[in-house]
Amino acid sequence: MKTFWDFCAPFYDMAEKNNGPAYTEMLQIVRERIPQGATVFEAAAGTGAISLAVSDKANHILCTDVSEKMLNVARRKTAKRGAQNITIENQDIFALDAADSSFDVVVAGQVLHLIDEPERAAAELKRIAKSMVILPMCLLKGLRGKAKWSVRLWKLLGFDPKIEFDAADYAEFLHTIGFEDCEIIQIAGKLPMAVAVWKKGGES
Repeated sequence: MKTFWDFCAPFYDMAEKNNGPAYTEMLQIVRERIPQGATVFEAAAGTGAISLAVSDKANHILCTDVSEKMLNVARRKTAKRGAQNITIENQDIFALDAADSSFDVVVAGQVLHLIDEPERAAAELKRIAKSMVILPMCLLKGLRGKAKWSVRLWKLLGFDPKIEFDAADYAEFLHTIGFEDCEIIQIAGKLPMAVAVWKKGGES
């Protein structure tokens, strides 16, 4: 059955880039947090923008999503870039095909607000991470003007967040699903964003 994410795959990148500097800053913040030579697992990767943004720093990246249409876009982009260190696979965030602590960094952007039982997904992300989980998120609570109407349009098309956040709400939500003591980096923009960084075992 075709999902909303299959439907929007051809123009998903255009929609993300419409958030302009905020989206670019999010990618840069994530990139800065990736240690040189790290192994990276990206869950709910969509069209692979984050995987590509960190590909020159990482040793190997496993880029995953449940939407094959999204992954096909990611495959084309990866081939065009010539990024030989990215592997692309269809995987379910609730049952990740990776061993415990097998990736230095795990990234899951803009997904935990979309799913039932986010604590189950959180447990999987934590399970496979060796040192860090990075969780970018759009902050949709309290939007006004054009931003509010753009999100309403996406909802009419099938976008269905279970919960919407401001920065404080996001930090509290993450705490309740098992990501305690996250660093939260806020990003201003048409659609404000935040990047949460959780370190395993209280690493500094």
